[in-house]
Amino acid sequence: MIPAPFEGPEKKLEILLTTPQSRLRPNRDGRWHRVSRASQAAIISSISNASLDAYLLSESSLFVWEDRILMITCGSTTPLDAIPEIMALSGPGNVAMVFYERKNFLFPENQPSDFETDAAVMEGYFPGRSYRFGPANADHVHVFISSPSPGLPEQDVTFQILMSHLPSTVAERYTADNGQNAVRTLQEDILNLYPGMEFDSHLFSPFGTSMNGIRDANYLTVHVTPQREGSYTSFETNVIADDYSDTTDLMVSLFKPQRFSIVLTSSMDGSCLPLHDNIGSWIPGYTITERSLNQFDCGYAMTFLNCIQADSP
Repeated sequence: MIPAPFEGPEKKLEILLTTPQSRLRPNRDGRWHRVSRASQAAIISSISNASLDAYLLSESSLFVWEDRILMITCGSTTPLDAIPEIMALSGPGNVAMVFYERKNFLFPENQPSDFETDAAVMEGYFPGRSYRFGPANADHVHVFISSPSPGLPEQDVTFQILMSHLPSTVAERYTADNGQNAVRTLQEDILNLYPGMEFDSHLFSPFGTSMNGIRDANYLTVHVTPQREGSYTSFETNVIADDYSDTTDLMVSLFKPQRFSIVLTSSMDGSCLPLHDNIGSWIPGYTITERSLNQFDCGYAMTFLNCIQADSP
């Protein structure tokens, strides 16, 4: 039997808590191993500082603060199956907001569920609303948002670049045999934009790379799936910048995707909303084919862009 191709695009589950819990983070009892196993992933390694713990998983990443949990998983993982474990740790009455995001997949027939099924599961835990950004017949993301409690944090931003169809000359750098140099270069380039980041990375055999970075309460994460039949790379950070043009330029110049999506999610306070106006005005060599903005009634806004190489057919 020919193995199914690996699915790089991720599912993302983020749970914000009403009240921070100092007892949430410790993993001495293996709690975050249980959470990871429930989603069909496993912890490979971790780094920590005073503000958060960052776990590299066999399929992407897990981040834990005292006031939120963020799980990003690729492949055929099932992060929603981890919700009971997470709720047992955080308390079901302590949830301020839940955010679930799922990109369109390259091989949807290999997934254990579709978004409609996932949304129904989410609705069973957290009443909310579902949205789609981007056209159904092109790159898009599905989003489910629940906000049962008021008083969400100000100045909260997540910036994502979701890149697909990498050239083979780029993808072949991220293999177990010769990927160390590529990862080192990636870290050095990121440090120029995000100084002070501490990194944890892993090269998978025969190919694939995951990397987490942390600095104070900030994180960034990069995941590279270089397989020829479905090459994909994602970048994500919660670092608040004046704009993200330098980050976009760096990621696009390193990975040279044929097409990519940008997702900017932020609280709607006065300091973050202007970021949405600046997104997408600085992508040389690419054509923006889709742009949408939605302001949710929970106090957050999301901008979504699709970009394709200008010389692509």
